[in-house]
Amino acid sequence: MFTCIAERFASFWANDLVAADAHNILAIPPDCKIALRFTFMLTPQESCHVLCSRILRSIPGDHVPTLQGKVPAREVVILIFDGVQPIDFSGPAQALTTANEEGAFPPYAVRLHAMSQEKVRTASGFLVSSELLPKGLLIDTLIIPGGPGVHAESQTGALFGDALRKLSCGSRRVCSVCTGAFLLARTGLLAQRRAVTHWRSCDRLSQEFPEIQVEPDSLFLKDGNVWTSAGVTAGIDLTLALIQEDHSAALAAKVARRLVVYLRRPGGQKQYSEPLSLQETAGTRYAGLLQKILGASELEWTVEEMALVAGQSLRSFHRGFRTELGMTPSKALEKIRAELARNYLHTTDLRLKQIADKCGFGTEAAMREAMVRQFGVSPSEIRERFSI
Repeated sequence: MFTCIAERFASFWANDLVAADAHNILAIPPDCKIALRFTFMLTPQESCHVLCSRILRSIPGDHVPTLQGKVPAREVVILIFDGVQPIDFSGPAQALTTANEEGAFPPYAVRLHAMSQEKVRTASGFLVSSELLPKGLLIDTLIIPGGPGVHAESQTGALFGDALRKLSCGSRRVCSVCTGAFLLARTGLLAQRRAVTHWRSCDRLSQEFPEIQVEPDSLFLKDGNVWTSAGVTAGIDLTLALIQEDHSAALAAKVARRLVVYLRRPGGQKQYSEPLSLQETAGTRYAGLLQKILGASELEWTVEEMALVAGQSLRSFHRGFRTELGMTPSKALEKIRAELARNYLHTTDLRLKQIADKCGFGTEAAMREAMVRQFGVSPSEIRERFSI
């Protein structure tokens, strides 16, 4: 057996090498500890090809694959059925395809699969073709979308359930999007697990499957190797989390920016997203600080307090923060608060003063000034023009 060392030892190499070639290190036999230590002595400027070739020369016996065309793709199977909601499968599929375009290695191979027919009719009325799965296919990720069809007789029968259970048990991880949780629940894989579905269906899921711990406020949840997500676009949020788990926060951030969505909406539908422009700080020394600000934006958050959370002196913090994020801590704080306020304006009926308090502005006037600086429009105009 081969053991992948790319991610395990990525922190030993320079950032530019890790970002470009971390996964291209491929696999090394687990008994080659001396050789692995030897690679750490190489200079960051040496290419990944040189690393691999030196390991090959240092280790007699087992063959290490070459870099070109030897690493299998991550096989992703998306289940489709009559009455499936199109965005539930197209959103994750596009996110994974964009990850490939942004350099995911190994890449994703996305397949649409139906249990018993070549074409299915979506909830929107158009037909989608499916493909047969190759015999012996090793499925990395199974994605089960939702839609009104999850409650149809053809999807609730024993034959369908048995086939889905077999498919799920043969996958490294299983994910449901929106009401796809009902199909997953019928396999028994959600028993005694935390799970979520579309907010309108959470009560029904809880009633039909009392053995499931339904958490209606979550955007998506991971419980072991089983993931579930809330409604519609939450499937994209879940897929971004999968990309981050498989590759890196940086790649997930690139995909999010390409799709013009937020990298994460922490915790659930009652929590909101940090700005797109700050997403790529994930994985840096200030990621934890930004998450804490996001989760407690109502606090004052002085620069001194931020430096303390970051574990730096005031001078080092101010200089390092500005270098990494391209703005001062106070500007970043305003940006986060303004984005939070905009999300509240879009998705709630809270009064402006309530939103100002929840986001840490203190007064409506302070919130208005900040939002005009960030977006060029006032809170009232945002609510009037852009609320949904």
